[in-house]
Amino acid sequence: MYYFKRFAKVVLSVLLIGTLSFLLLDLLPGDPAAAILGVDAAPEEVAMLRDSLGLNRPFLVRYFVWIKGVLSFDFGNSFKYGEPVVELIARRLPLTLEISLISLLMVFLASVPLSFLLYKIKNKHVRKIGDFVLGVCISIPSFWLGIISMFTLGVILRVLRIGYDRSFKSLLLPCLVIAIPKIGVITSHIKSNLEKEMREEYIKYLFVNGLQMKWLNLYIFKNSILSVIPLIGVMIIDLITGTIIVEQIFSIPGIGRLLITSVVNRDIPLIQGLIFYTSVALVLMNFLVDIVSVLIDPRIREEY
Repeated sequence: MYYFKRFAKVVLSVLLIGTLSFLLLDLLPGDPAAAILGVDAAPEEVAMLRDSLGLNRPFLVRYFVWIKGVLSFDFGNSFKYGEPVVELIARRLPLTLEISLISLLMVFLASVPLSFLLYKIKNKHVRKIGDFVLGVCISIPSFWLGIISMFTLGVILRVLRIGYDRSFKSLLLPCLVIAIPKIGVITSHIKSNLEKEMREEYIKYLFVNGLQMKWLNLYIFKNSILSVIPLIGVMIIDLITGTIIVEQIFSIPGIGRLLITSVVNRDIPLIQGLIFYTSVALVLMNFLVDIVSVLIDPRIREEY
């Protein structure tokens, strides 16, 4: 019953988000046809384009046509590119997913051992330095970090490439820029949770009864990661829906850059398709986070 309720909320959330996005985009000022043809276009040309795009039809007609298309995974054709929206998103999505996977690997490979390392340090001065570095990583702006990284690692040291050229090596620098703030967030939370769990009575009981340290650390880590799972879910959503700033800086043709292009050109079908994709990714990831949380700690299910 718990899983059925959560899945019903997923379907309802996607429907509501799609409806609200369609309504808000319809209320935006300006004429998409005029934006496509430019300011020098004749009124007759604008009127003909509006008619061909279906913009003259009533709102309810356009809404039900859009709903019918969504149910068949057809979001119409892009105003700017003249191609199906689904094909445009599907073409950009693999690159965004590749960047997301590389960035996630960087985050987890760095955050888990780093959190245990900072947790084990007893010197208060060293701990303050570590906390300061984590704070800098969390608060540093992505655009500034991207520019500095390009200049230092790409121009001066020349160890990484500064522009995307369809190679794996050209993705390492933008993925590093994406990962650094997230490493700071995840490491800080895991370290705080480790310190909290270590003071729990059950840990003292297990330690006194001779449980080996490697198994004790496993218990501590399991309970410490539970409250971090929602943060990880948000981080994954942020990645798979496109990192707009980083994609712009490094000229990466991913989902984030496609979204900027669609907004600038008032490409309504493409914007609607991207919003729907983002909303589906958001609610599905929240659903998966709930499932994983229940699998780790079944007591959560009892609260519903």
